[in-house]
Amino acid sequence: MSGELTPAARARRVRLLILDIDGVLTDGGIFYDAQGREIKRFDVRDGHGLKLLMRAGFMVGLVTGRAGEVNRVRAEELGIELLRQGAKFKLPVVQELAREVGVGMEEVAYMGDDLIDIPPMRAVGLAMAPADAIKEVRALAHWVATRPGGRGAVREACEFLLKASGKWGRVTERYFS
Repeated sequence: MSGELTPAARARRVRLLILDIDGVLTDGGIFYDAQGREIKRFDVRDGHGLKLLMRAGFMVGLVTGRAGEVNRVRAEELGIELLRQGAKFKLPVVQELAREVGVGMEEVAYMGDDLIDIPPMRAVGLAMAPADAIKEVRALAHWVATRPGGRGAVREACEFLLKASGKWGRVTERYFS
């Protein structure tokens, strides 16, 4: 472990947070209405955490293996322009996003919950996972939330990044004054 960076040290380098959607921003459940349209539940506090993160100057991207209108709507609602859907192999997509915004892979944090997320998690500077991610993902992660996907894990990750970077006080001061 000697010479290994702590999660907080890794977090201080992060400029871009990339999230999986199903199982990270949602609890992984998918509902269909009578017309076959997909319905997902998103946590409002996760969304607010992402807004705080962006307000502090971090960039945010979403990469998902599935594709759906609900993902586009949620990304648009949060002001996230970096959305890639239908990514069956996520590592090249994550690398492309990093290049697109001009950051190195060591400046990327990635939060995933399942096998498809392992390749990008191995390649980034800070690998993160919700508490209910599969055990292989949790074992690989540098940082694991205490909350599950779709139920506060992303908010925890945002607060961790903000506090590690010293920006938490600045982006929350208006709520306390």
